[in-house]
Amino acid sequence: MPSNRGFNSASLCAVSLGWLSFASLQAQVDSAKPVGRYFDQVVIVIMENEGTDQALADPYISSLARRGAWFSVYHAITHPSFPNYLAIVAGTTFGLESDHRPPPLKGPTIADRLEEKGLTWKSYAEDYPGGCYLGSAAGAGRLTPIAAPTELYARKHVPLLAFASIQNNPGRCGRVVAGSQFMRDARAGELPNYSFYTPNMFNDGHDTSLEVASTWLRGFVRNLEASIAMHQRTLVVITWDEGGSRDNRVLTLLLGSVVKPGKYTAPLTHYSLLKTIEDNFGLSSVGTGDRNASAFPESVWRLQ
Repeated sequence: MPSNRGFNSASLCAVSLGWLSFASLQAQVDSAKPVGRYFDQVVIVIMENEGTDQALADPYISSLARRGAWFSVYHAITHPSFPNYLAIVAGTTFGLESDHRPPPLKGPTIADRLEEKGLTWKSYAEDYPGGCYLGSAAGAGRLTPIAAPTELYARKHVPLLAFASIQNNPGRCGRVVAGSQFMRDARAGELPNYSFYTPNMFNDGHDTSLEVASTWLRGFVRNLEASIAMHQRTLVVITWDEGGSRDNRVLTLLLGSVVKPGKYTAPLTHYSLLKTIEDNFGLSSVGTGDRNASAFPESVWRLQ
């Protein structure tokens, strides 16, 4: 009876390699499957203290609006800044009416909902010192060569750090990182599903001007568009925290291949942004604001 030992060895090797190749291919296919209904990653960039009309008066920002989708009837929730930031991540302002740091807040945030689904998040903040730093400010910049130094990082603009569940957990707190990490992650294709990006107090226009903020935004968008991230069903949301007009109307615009460019007139708020992200990833709501809000209109999405 002929021996089949050689056949078994060679065949086993071939079959093993075949299954490895198939498994590798299947892994690539699985990794390419959409994570969200409309987008797989969202990058939220928060600018400061300009109403819709004021922001659109800037030539570069106006050009971004023409390239993307923008909402003409989008409102911030309140004044000043901090409660609006909280509204975007937690669906409530917690009744706060100032920028002063409250005691650690208790309650769910978008971070909790993402983790429940096995999704990832990071908060990127320019001039953030790292190491779960809980101070109110850090960094020093000068508006002019002879001006006194000004703090660049403000914790009030990093809302997830306001929550006890993040402050008291080193692993979760470690997902708040310096802004310099963002482009490294974007170029490597390693952005999380949810990115919250806070420019420093100069770059967001808070301590400077719309012109300075626009110049920074031009560089940020150019670098992001050159990265691998923008080829991965990435939605970029650029919004202003609050406006100067009585009705608190602010510009919010969307960039990326997942949106249909144009002007949209649906009445929306910062709660709508949170609601849209929850609906996209199949998450439950975190507060009464997002629970009762309207999501971005279906017509804005380019289904892929």
